[in-house]
Amino acid sequence: MINSHAHLDFDDMNAIAENAVAIVPSIGKQNWIDVQMYPYFAFGIHPWLVEIHTQNDLEKLEYLVKCNNPVAIGECGLDYVKDIDKDKQIHFFTSQLKLAEKYNLPVAIHAVKATEDVIFLLKKYPKVKGEIHGFSGSEEQAQLLTRMGFYLGFGLQITNQKSTKIRQIAKNCPLEFILIETDDHPNPDDLTLVAQEISNLKQIPVESVITQCDNNAISLFGLK
Repeated sequence: MINSHAHLDFDDMNAIAENAVAIVPSIGKQNWIDVQMYPYFAFGIHPWLVEIHTQNDLEKLEYLVKCNNPVAIGECGLDYVKDIDKDKQIHFFTSQLKLAEKYNLPVAIHAVKATEDVIFLLKKYPKVKGEIHGFSGSEEQAQLLTRMGFYLGFGLQITNQKSTKIRQIAKNCPLEFILIETDDHPNPDDLTLVAQEISNLKQIPVESVITQCDNNAISLFGLK
């Protein structure tokens, strides 16, 4: 089973099962080196951390992309819940979209209360594809993003019966556009709970969910 977004390098994170695969995104310069110990990793600057990064860091990011083999650019994006300068967030996000376009890599996108602006910016880079991880937008935004060719990442939030909106979106989203993840949840092997919940919501066998979501990750990230 492929975990499309798991911060395995974070402190207090349990080890992943031997037969499991995960995409490990970075959040900034502080863990660009750490993520490289995993078979599949991504280089990026998280919107929460743009204020401690500079233009030089963006140049270093490109150098790392050129010299290594990341499967994606990210984690990058926009977060309007945090009190972080929006213009700076947008600058770093668009800079990383340009990198993704230049090096023909997908993006792992963090979008919180900012999905509309993320969509607006993505339309300027039509060649770029990727995943909106931990999707939290609206049904209409979900439909638009999948029409644009983007995958939606769902994590353990969908196992919460009170999360009615996101559960309904997961139920309605075509399986061909779904990725499953555990993000910063301390036990990445709980990915099985996410797959089972999607199986329950869609009333299809869990094996079908796992097979299709794995194929989606292989296709998007070019996994061997």
